[in-house]
Amino acid sequence: MKFKTAVSSSKEVLFVGRERGNSRRPEEWVSETGRWKIDVAVFDQIVNATLDGKSFGASIQNFIFGFDIGELDAYGDWFRATADYTSYRPKRKELLSVGQIHWSTIKDRSPEEQLDALRRALNSAILRVGKKQRKPKDFDCVGFASAVDAVVAAISPESVTAHPAL
Repeated sequence: MKFKTAVSSSKEVLFVGRERGNSRRPEEWVSETGRWKIDVAVFDQIVNATLDGKSFGASIQNFIFGFDIGELDAYGDWFRATADYTSYRPKRKELLSVGQIHWSTIKDRSPEEQLDALRRALNSAILRVGKKQRKPKDFDCVGFASAVDAVVAAISPESVTAHPAL
């Protein structure tokens, strides 16, 4: 099973480590206090390394976690429309499910708290697949959710904490 996080964020979300490649002006980085501190690429590597070689059904080889983070209320319909989105792509043996985090509630939290919020959003996104009408028939949704949750619970926040690029 392959795992990937596809991040979708609103413009106010600042990611630690992306200071140089961000379109925000430098003074905005200084004035805004909140930061997303989890390095999503490292997070994906850890989850993939643990899930490598495991199968949760023949119909799914790739799981994509659509991670929405932002001021969800401020962007209204766009974020609300994707809140419960899942997509099963049988030809690609791929499953995408979205999990959301409200930026205003998490931006000033510690890496431990941000990792826990990410864990809850991911678990919710996986479990939602089992409730959908169009879903893979042989996908062990609960087993996959348990396996991923165990992996994320074992991750040390220090191992996925991003470091400033400045």
